[in-house]
Amino acid sequence: MNGRRDGDVGGHRSRGAGGRAARKPAPGILLRRRSMTGGPGHVVEGRHEVGAGVADQSWDVIVVGAGVAGLCAATELVRAGRRVLVVDKGRGSGGRMATRRLGAAVFDHGAQFFTVRSREFGDLVGAAEEAGAVTTWSDGFAHVAADGAIAPAGDGHPRWRGVRGMTDLPKHLLATLESAMTAGRAAVRTAARVTALDSEGACARVTIDAGTNSAEILDAGGLILTPPVPQSLDLLAAAGTVLEPETRRLLESMRYDPCFALMLVLDRPSLVPAPGAIQFDAAAAGPVAWLADNQQKGISVLPALTVHAGGRFSRDYFEAPPDEVMDLLVAAVRPWIDGDPATAVVERSLHRWKFALPTTVIPAPFVAVGTAPPIVCCGDAFAGPRVEGAASSGLAAGRWMAGALSP
Repeated sequence: MNGRRDGDVGGHRSRGAGGRAARKPAPGILLRRRSMTGGPGHVVEGRHEVGAGVADQSWDVIVVGAGVAGLCAATELVRAGRRVLVVDKGRGSGGRMATRRLGAAVFDHGAQFFTVRSREFGDLVGAAEEAGAVTTWSDGFAHVAADGAIAPAGDGHPRWRGVRGMTDLPKHLLATLESAMTAGRAAVRTAARVTALDSEGACARVTIDAGTNSAEILDAGGLILTPPVPQSLDLLAAAGTVLEPETRRLLESMRYDPCFALMLVLDRPSLVPAPGAIQFDAAAAGPVAWLADNQQKGISVLPALTVHAGGRFSRDYFEAPPDEVMDLLVAAVRPWIDGDPATAVVERSLHRWKFALPTTVIPAPFVAVGTAPPIVCCGDAFAGPRVEGAASSGLAAGRWMAGALSP
C-alpha cells in the first residue's frame, strides 16, 4: 500500500480483548482563471515551524504537502536558488511515509518499503543510506496466491526501509534542506491547512489556517500541489479556477483505493515467515492485502503487526464501526498469530487512509495547470504509484517550476 497521510480520517485505538493495556507551459495544458475566492477553513491544533524565514509572507514557491514529492520538489527549488516554503496540514512531515508508536511498539502503517529503479532515485537513496537513514530489508516477501498457496520470499530485487521507520527518508530530505532553512531560503510549516487560493497578476496567494484563530495570507511566484489529485482539484475549484477541458478530464479520471491499516501489539512473536512480511494476491477472497511483522523488520522491540486491507474490503467497510473492521481483519490474519488473538493481542489500533493507492496513474511526472502564476500538480499519482514515483514526480516538478519562474 502506498498510503498517504490524509488528515480527513483518523484512527481508532483499543486494548486487546483481554482488557490489557511561467516561461513555457507544459504542452497542451493551459489554465483560465476567474476571480478566486476562499472557502471555510478547518483549524488544526498544534503548530510546527522549521526555518529561519518561516515568518516571511512572500516566497518564490509554496509547496503544498510535506511528503516525499513535496520535499523532493523543495530540494530541487533550493538547488536552483529559489526561496521555498513547504506547508502541510499534518502534524509532521512524511505523508505516506508514516511511522507510529503504541507504547514501546513501533509500526510502519503507511508505505511499507520502497524499491529503486532509476539512477536519479538511486542517487537519492544512496545518500540517505550513507547518512544512516535507510537500509535494505529483503529481496522479496512470501506471497499468498488466490488459491491459498504460499510461495517463499525472494526475487533478487532489494526492498528498502527506513532504519528506525519509514519516516526516516523524509527526515533525511528535511536534513538536506537544513542549510537553506538556516539561511532563510527554505522553511517547513506543519499543522498548516491551506484554506484558499487566489491570484493577483502573476502572483499566487495562499491562505492558511495554522490553528492561530486567524487566517494567514502568503504570496508566491509559483505553486506546487502534491496532495491526492481530488484534494488538489477541490482547492482549485474553490478558487474559481477553470481548467482546459482536456486537463480537467485527465485529472478527474484519477481514482484511488482507500486502505485500512490495523496495528496489533502482541504478547509473543508472530508466526509471519522471514523476512517479516506476506503479500496477498489481489484476487484472493480474503480482506487482507499485506501483513508485516515490524519486530522482524527491525524497527520495533515488541512484536507488532501491520495489517493492510485490500481495496475492495476498504471501500466496502470504510464507514463501518472500527471494532467491526478490526475483528474481521484479526480473524483473517489468525493463522499468523501464535495463540488465541483474544489473549495474544495486547493492544490494537485502526487507521483509515482515504487516498491510499492510485488505481489510475498519469504517465507524465506532473501536470502544469497554470502559467501566470505557474501552478503544478504532482505526487504519487504521477510517474508511478510508488515511493520512487512520488520522488521522481516531485523532482521533475521542482525543476520545471524553477525554470518557469522569472529570473
